[in-house]
Amino acid sequence: MHPSAFAISMRPEPFGSEGPSEVVAKAEAELVARYGGLDPSELGLTAAMFEPPAGTFLIARTDGRAEPVGGVGLRTVAPGIGEVRRLWVDPACRGHGIGRELMANLEAEASNIGLSVLRLATGDRQPEAVELYRTSGWERVFVTPEGAPLAPGWIRFHKVVG
Repeated sequence: MHPSAFAISMRPEPFGSEGPSEVVAKAEAELVARYGGLDPSELGLTAAMFEPPAGTFLIARTDGRAEPVGGVGLRTVAPGIGEVRRLWVDPACRGHGIGRELMANLEAEASNIGLSVLRLATGDRQPEAVELYRTSGWERVFVTPEGAPLAPGWIRFHKVVG
């Protein structure tokens, strides 16, 4: 059934629970399909990274299905700085603003947990993600957080929130 036929709810869920586990697995499967594998920096996400008060994992659901229709994680990586991880929306539900709403809710949550700068990485094989970030006020950066040049195919963004 089409997602716009139902109200979408978004709320934090513990990282190790069914919703985030499903979102992360599907996001990673999509990354493998698009890029042929996961970069070593993409491995090793743990529940502790997303636990309050230093992080959160938001899940989008509809009243018409048990599985999540999307999700996104946020973790603190330095004082006042957060990193967005694993934004994913079910392909059947894309194009209806779920990703944009997840990001807006995540930005509000970032302010609530004391983060003022957010950063994220995506790649050149995810043009829809690049467009979402570009049109949502995220600023593209051309170096790693340490100031080194980006590897080919990597695209980074940051945003000041709150």
